[in-house]
Amino acid sequence: FFTFGILFTIAPLFAIVNQISHPILYRAYFIGTVTSAGAVLCWHQTHTQFGVYLIGLSIFHISEYLLTALYKPNKLSLNSFLLNHSTAYHAAVIAGLVEYLIEWVNLYDEKFYPVISYIGAALMIGGDLVRKIAMITAAENFDHIVQSEKAPEHKLVTSGVYALSRHPSYAGWFYWSIGTQLLLCNPVCACVYAYASWKFFEERIEEEECYLLRFFGSEYRDYKQNVGIGIPGIKGYVISPEFNEFLNQVKNK
Repeated sequence: FFTFGILFTIAPLFAIVNQISHPILYRAYFIGTVTSAGAVLCWHQTHTQFGVYLIGLSIFHISEYLLTALYKPNKLSLNSFLLNHSTAYHAAVIAGLVEYLIEWVNLYDEKFYPVISYIGAALMIGGDLVRKIAMITAAENFDHIVQSEKAPEHKLVTSGVYALSRHPSYAGWFYWSIGTQLLLCNPVCACVYAYASWKFFEERIEEEECYLLRFFGSEYRDYKQNVGIGIPGIKGYVISPEFNEFLNQVKNK
């Protein structure tokens, strides 16, 4: 972990040679520094859960940028790190840190339950892995922003992890977010994260599926009927009988 963190820290220095813009360099260096801090905490076995959390958080953000650079370089920007995802995201991260510190100061060893931390670590690793596999599988069809217009090269991806979930990147992020708080044994934020993430993805998936049905018609309708989402209670866009009949008519033409 320590070596991994150091590599993340010094790697951005090589970007100077390639004349990468300073804002990108600063963010990459920041992520590398956070990774190194997490590695040091793990190395000295002090606040190990927090160290693993910092490393996992860094890997999540740097891999978002790297996969975008690999598969959609034309869409690569500062936003690809997802560090400035939203004010709500920043507030959630801060809330998690505050709860961790308050409970650690007041409870110390009584705060931590190894089994819960292990479950959290598994959700964090598994969730991020599912999301990254989804990004790799979708390749150039993946985008961080919901698309309202169909690009000529846009294809409906239904193979690989998309055969198990029609929104695996969202499902992965959902479980990853909850896992971060279970890892830290933050009971309040674990519940808040679960509700906030669920609400966010419920609205986002409904919006995105509205566009996907417009893009792919009955092809997406049939895919939607056969493959779930992977987040409990979220069903996506509800197709009205009238719209379903319209899709059938278009399909039979």
